Amino acid sequence: MKHFLLGLLVSGLIALIAFLADDWSLLFPIAGAVAVIALVWAVISSATAGKQVKSSFNTSSERRRAQQARNAKVKNLVLFALPNLVLALVGLFILS
Repeated sequence: MKHFLLGLLVSGLIALIAFLADDWSLLFPIAGAVAVIALVWAVISSATAGKQVKSSFNTSSERRRAQQARNAKVKNLVLFALPNLVLALVGLFILS
């Protein structure tokens, strides 16, 4: 939940920047870039984290914990990207 709130905070800052610049067309490129970076980071971290040295895992519970940690990281990044993605779509379709 805190990652979603952090995403809302970043979206609010982006909206504040667009308001102060008096240019609402800034919403799409800035919020879109933040959302794309977070989503790409989630995909890369989920893909590369699974390629750890398998001999370092001694038990199946260690593998489960590592997988749960990897899934939690991806979920948190997606939750962070969600408000920025919505703001980018609003900036693209409604305010343009």
